[in-house]
Amino acid sequence: MKTSVLIMLFCVLPFSMNAQEVGNDTTATEFKGRFVNDEYKIFVVINLKEKNVVIPNQEILGGLDGYFGSTQTSHAWAITSSKTKGKKATIDVINNYGSEDFTATLSMSENGTLVFQHVKGSTFKFPVKSKWQKMPDKIVFEKQERKW
Repeated sequence: MKTSVLIMLFCVLPFSMNAQEVGNDTTATEFKGRFVNDEYKIFVVINLKEKNVVIPNQEILGGLDGYFGSTQTSHAWAITSSKTKGKKATIDVINNYGSEDFTATLSMSENGTLVFQHVKGSTFKFPVKSKWQKMPDKIVFEKQERKW
């Protein structure tokens, strides 16, 4: 039963992605790149303007606004939609099982950090060593520059 629901979700999800362009302004280009938080060993990969981020090993979802991942697990949280206004974005996020979701905001600070703030919905968490590691409601991410 769960498998059927997930297959249907993954089949419908790519068709809904194009409708999310409305409401984004030109500052969405600032919400692009890989940002890390070393304390919790998590990261976020985003491109809120082009919406072309592919989650590794979950290519069936197609291009998304981005995703949250952990260096300790392959579990991912997909950013399925976003709306930007100035230096703030509101995002909708769903886990890779499709069973939990939440809404959060991302704010770009003057110093280039990305501030995540949980707004409502499920608890943001990752499975680490057979236990759920719950994330705080507010997390600061540093931009990770490319290393050539």
